[in-house]
Amino acid sequence: MIKLTINGQKIAAEDGMSILDAALAHGIEIPALCHDPDLKPESSCRLCLVEVDGRPWPRVACGTPVRDGMVVETNTPEIREIRRDILQLLLDNHPNDCLTCQKAGE
Repeated sequence: MIKLTINGQKIAAEDGMSILDAALAHGIEIPALCHDPDLKPESSCRLCLVEVDGRPWPRVACGTPVRDGMVVETNTPEIREIRRDILQLLLDNHPNDCLTCQKAGE
């Protein structure tokens, strides 16, 4: 088992899990539009950005595997501002009928 810290909470996760899956398994919510357990991660919406200690820029939680000793913050002012900007861009450029979504029509 991998031991990591998310928002000050020490958790254990299986090797190979993404930060997002590890967080969700422990009741820690990280916003994401493109995450679906039945689909492979595409990291396309980028709303699941998190800060990882020792990394110079935010990482997508759905596409970043956990590692032992990792320290993750999911809700800093900088991350909230980036998410707000990303969501605004998505809404500005997204058709109302999701024709490009893998789950369209379901």
